[in-house]
Amino acid sequence: MPVKTYFLKRILRLPTTYVLLTVTLLLTVSQSIAQDTIPSDTIKRKNVDEVRVDGNATIQKIKEQSYNINVIDAKQLYNSSIDINQALNRTTGVRVREDGGLGSTFNFSLNGFTGRQVKFFIDGLPMDNFGSSLSLNNLPTTMAERIEIYKGVLPVSLGADALGGAVNIVTRKNANYLDVSYGFGSFNTHKAGINGAYTDAKTGFTVRANAFYNYSDNSYRVRVRPIDLQSGQFMEEREVKRFHDSYNSIGGQVDVGLTNRSYADHLLFGAVVSGNERDIQTGVIMDQVFGARTANSSSVIPTLKYKKSDLFVDNLDFTLYSAYNLTTNNFIDTTRLRYNWLQETIPTSAAEVVRSQLKNKDNELLTTANLAYKLGEHQSLSLNYLLTDFRRQSSDVEDPNNPTFVMPQGLRKQNLGLAWQTTYGGLNATVFGKLFMLNAKSFEDVSATPTPDYQATALSRTNGGYGTAFSYFIREDWQAKASYEHTYRLPEATELLGDGLFTRRNTNLRPERSDNINVGMLYTVIKEGQHRLNLEGNFIFRNAKDYIRQDQQQSQPVDRQFINVGDVRTTGGEAEIRYVWNDRIFANVNATYQRIIDRTEFIVSENLNGVTRTPNLNYGYRIPNMPYFFGNANVGARFEPFGNDRDVLNLNYNVNFVERYYLTPSQLGLNNTDIIPQQVSHDFIADISFGNGKYIVAAECRNLLNSELFDNYRLQKPGRSFFLKLRYFITQ
Repeated sequence: MPVKTYFLKRILRLPTTYVLLTVTLLLTVSQSIAQDTIPSDTIKRKNVDEVRVDGNATIQKIKEQSYNINVIDAKQLYNSSIDINQALNRTTGVRVREDGGLGSTFNFSLNGFTGRQVKFFIDGLPMDNFGSSLSLNNLPTTMAERIEIYKGVLPVSLGADALGGAVNIVTRKNANYLDVSYGFGSFNTHKAGINGAYTDAKTGFTVRANAFYNYSDNSYRVRVRPIDLQSGQFMEEREVKRFHDSYNSIGGQVDVGLTNRSYADHLLFGAVVSGNERDIQTGVIMDQVFGARTANSSSVIPTLKYKKSDLFVDNLDFTLYSAYNLTTNNFIDTTRLRYNWLQETIPTSAAEVVRSQLKNKDNELLTTANLAYKLGEHQSLSLNYLLTDFRRQSSDVEDPNNPTFVMPQGLRKQNLGLAWQTTYGGLNATVFGKLFMLNAKSFEDVSATPTPDYQATALSRTNGGYGTAFSYFIREDWQAKASYEHTYRLPEATELLGDGLFTRRNTNLRPERSDNINVGMLYTVIKEGQHRLNLEGNFIFRNAKDYIRQDQQQSQPVDRQFINVGDVRTTGGEAEIRYVWNDRIFANVNATYQRIIDRTEFIVSENLNGVTRTPNLNYGYRIPNMPYFFGNANVGARFEPFGNDRDVLNLNYNVNFVERYYLTPSQLGLNNTDIIPQQVSHDFIADISFGNGKYIVAAECRNLLNSELFDNYRLQKPGRSFFLKLRYFITQ
C-alpha cells in the first residue's frame, strides 16, 4: 500500500475525529472573539512594543533564578517555519544532531549529556514515552509561549530524574485568541498549525486547543558512493536524490474546563492525539540504504490539569498534572529486495534486514503533584511527587510464536523532592533533596547453548540525591550564580527493554549518577536608553558515573544497545552577548566549549564465562562522535514601512557554527579520517505583518550557501531550501 494512502487511512480514524473537534472549537473561539469585541476601530492588536517589554520582563525574571537556565521567547519565532528542536539548537550548550530532514531521528545534547539524560516536559508533564509523533521536531513554536532550558541542576517542581538538565515547553495561556498558519517549501514540505483559546469572563468556561500537520518528501540531494549490488564494491562518488524518506505527522490537543474560580485557578480536562508515519532511508551510515522499510506511531493521551492558590490556607499552592499515555509503535520490513542509492535492486530471502511487522503497545500512567507553602516573607517550602508506570505488550504477525512476547515488560518510577528556599534582598538560596525509586520487570536469555531460554527478571533500585543553588546581586546590574547537585537518572523503558527490533534490551543497566556544578554571572552593561547590552557566562562541571550510552556498530544497521560505559567528566564554558538598539536592531552571539573526557580505565564485561576486564584504549581522551565547540550568531532588524507600530517588517539572519570532531577515537590508527568536518550554515527570514497585525507573510531560506552539513556518522542533512508561510492572528 502506498505510504500516503496508508497514512491517510490512519488519520481517518481517531485522529481525524479529534482534529475535526479541534477545528470546530477553534471556529467557536474565532466567532466568540468577534462577537465579544467592542468596535473594530478601537480594538487593535496589542501594541508590539508593549508585548516585547512584558515578554522581556517575564523572561528576565525567570533567568534571574538561582539555576543555570536559558529561556527562549517563542513569540519571536511564530513567523518562522522552524520547530522547537531547531529553536533550541540556537541556544548555548545545546546541540541537536539530526539524521536527515523533517521528522528524522535526532540526538539532543545539553552540555555533553544526551538522549534520556535530558528530560522534556510540556507544562511540567513528562514527555518520556509520548511516541515519536510528539517529539520536539514535530511541535511547532506557535504552540509555545516560551521554552525553558535548565542546565545541570533542576528545581524539584519538575520532579525529574534527569542527569544533566531539562527542557520545559510552556504553552500559550492567552484567554482569547486564534492563530492559524500554513506554509510550504522545498522538498514538497508542508506545515500547518492552528492554536486558539476562548474564555468566558463571567462563568470561567475555558477552551484551549491546538493542532498541527507536517509533511515532507525529504527528497534533497546527497553525495554518496553507491554500492554495486552484484560485486558489493563501491562505485565512484556522485550526487543522488533521496527516494524513500517521506514523513507525515498530525496531532492535536484540547483542554476544556474552568478558570479563575474560587475552588480552582484552573481545572482542565483534555486529550492529546497524534500520529505519524516515516520512511526509513538509511541505517547508521549513508552506505546503508533502504527502499521500503517504514515505521509509524500513534498516541492517545487523556489529561487532567489542576491548579489552586491558597488551598485551604493562605500561601499554600497546589498543582496536579496527570495523563494516561496509550502509544502504539510499528516497524515494518517485509520487502524481499535490497536497494542501493541508484534505486537498483536484487532479491533477498525475507526482507531488507529482518522480516518484521513488530508492534509495541506502550501504556503509561503519568502523575506529578506540587505543593508550595510560603512560610513568611523570606522563606518557602516545596514538595513534589512524580509517578510513571510503564507497561509494554509486543506482537509480530511475522513471528507470532516468539516467546518473548508473553514475557513481562514494564517499569515503575517514583521521584520525591523537597526544597527549602530563602530570599533576602539580592540573595536567593535553595537547598533540596530528592529520592528516586525504580521497579522493573523484564526477561533475559540464560541459556548456555544456541537454543534460547528466556526467564523473567525483576529489578528494584532506590537512590537519593541532593543539591543547592545560590544567586546574589552584587550590584543591581550584576548577578552571580552557583549551583551543585548530586543526582541520579534511572534507566528508561527503551534502554532497559529495547524496542524489539532496532535496539536490543539490556536488563543489567545501572542508574547513572553525576555531580553537577554550575558557576555563572549575568551582567547588564547598558539597561536603559537607545542601547541595551547584556552579557552572560557560565562555567560547567559534570562528573558522571555508570554513564549510559548507545553502543552502535556502524557495520550493522540495527545492532544498537544501551550500555554503562563507566565514568565521563565534562568541563567547559558558555557565553552569550545580546545587544538591542532602539528596539529596531537586535544582535546576539553565543558560543559553547565542552571537554568531554572518558575516565573509564577498564572495560568490564560479564557473560556466562565470568567477568573480564580489559584496558580502555579511549581512557583520558574525548568521547567520540560528540561536538565540543559550537556557536550561533543572529542579527535582526525591525521596520515600520506603513508608518504604524502594528504593521511591521522584520529581517533576521542566523549563522550556526560547529567545529570539526571525530566519529571514532581520535588517537586510534594513523591519520584517522573518521571526521565530521567543520560546518557553517546560514539562514535568513523576512516577514511582514499588515491589517493591524492580523495577517503575516514570511519567506525563509535555510542553509543559504548550500553547505554540506552532517551529523551522527556523517549522515547528510538537507542543502539549500526555501519556505513560504502565511499566518492569521487575532486576539481580544
